[in-house]
Amino acid sequence: MHAQSRKVYICSNCGESYLKWQGQCRSCGSWNSLQEKSVGRVAVPSVELTRATQAGQLRRISTKIPELDRLLGSGLVAGSVILLGGEPGVGKSTLLLELAKCGHKTVYVSAEESLEQVRDRCERIGAIGEHLFFIQENHVGSIISLLEKARAELVLLDSIQAVWQEGGRGFSGSLAQIRECAQLFIEFAKKKATPVIMTGHITKDGQIAGPKLLEHAVDVVLYFESTLTGQERILRAVKNRFGHTGEIALFEMTSSGLKALPEGHYLIQVEQTGGIGSILFPQREGQHILPLEVQVLVAPSGFTSGRRIGEAIDVARIHLIAAILEKYAKYRLSQCDIFVRIRGGAPLSEPAGDLALLLAMASSYLEKPLPRKVAAVGEISLTGEIRSASYVQERLKSLVRLGMERVFWGGTPNVWGDIQQSFFVHVNQLLEEVFA
Repeated sequence: MHAQSRKVYICSNCGESYLKWQGQCRSCGSWNSLQEKSVGRVAVPSVELTRATQAGQLRRISTKIPELDRLLGSGLVAGSVILLGGEPGVGKSTLLLELAKCGHKTVYVSAEESLEQVRDRCERIGAIGEHLFFIQENHVGSIISLLEKARAELVLLDSIQAVWQEGGRGFSGSLAQIRECAQLFIEFAKKKATPVIMTGHITKDGQIAGPKLLEHAVDVVLYFESTLTGQERILRAVKNRFGHTGEIALFEMTSSGLKALPEGHYLIQVEQTGGIGSILFPQREGQHILPLEVQVLVAPSGFTSGRRIGEAIDVARIHLIAAILEKYAKYRLSQCDIFVRIRGGAPLSEPAGDLALLLAMASSYLEKPLPRKVAAVGEISLTGEIRSASYVQERLKSLVRLGMERVFWGGTPNVWGDIQQSFFVHVNQLLEEVFA
């Protein structure tokens, strides 16, 4: 071992450390919050190399929820730390109690609600059993001590913002407290090989409070989102060290708790798509194909330049498709307001959705309806070319199950299945044939 010592400047608000003093903390933006602190001589232990053949294999336990196991990559990994984020009231606590039904010895740490409140929810969803234990405590040291004695197989913490450490920097719920308390739970999980799932609140900006500092520290980050209908929920994996990112699982909120929805369940009624300014787009979300309805309203503007307003879509994409139509089809969209709404539970994020957006926009501008039971998939280049999308066969199988009768593709024609397919290589060709 050898010893090291240094001086650092630590922000009293968020706990960020710097080698030199500065007036403003770059992490939290507070002024004059950096305080000098001498770090004593620290003994640094020597480390040893380990062969890959000597390392153990990941041990997983099932959540008894097949959709959630698939999302995580075949279950919970022993010693992993999972951050479950979501807006208040979306059902994070309910999801934790659904996990408590897994049959493993589970300790539910309630740092926000009373035990009476948690028990009432447990009774409603049928989670009470001999395998489930509760801790009502906010002090992180007391919680860790009780968890070590309990020898739990699964720990559920609600929530990381509500726990605090005595002697820690900052006030309860501050960035510094969240960082330090989360680190103690991470160390406990790795030491005891016990999975820990902690909830985190979402800010108005749509980020997990603390700005993303916990996302880098934990193994898995899940976002729990509500849909426009209010009943369905989407659980999305945005980070997963033990599986694929981008995966989703669908749930329905019922009076008796959350119900996992199997693959093939969709969040919109696809038979309602079609008409003026409406078409279906099969978007790939992980291993799911999620059908989205693209709705567009084009109306004359009372101003020199039209507005571009989007719901569940990047407004820059609306500008791009409008510019392509104006250049190659001579549509005077610069003098029109364009409103876009995406229905189906997820934002339009794939470039392959360009073709559906363009068709819906052209349909509304020309006031010519698109057929029912029709979908579109294709990426549009700045030269007006329509290019093919990935995962064509998966999308086609999903469209067949949905009862679609026709699909517009971009790229080179191929034959997949019995559904009627039309292929286009340029925007002008597409518009001439569809709106002739």
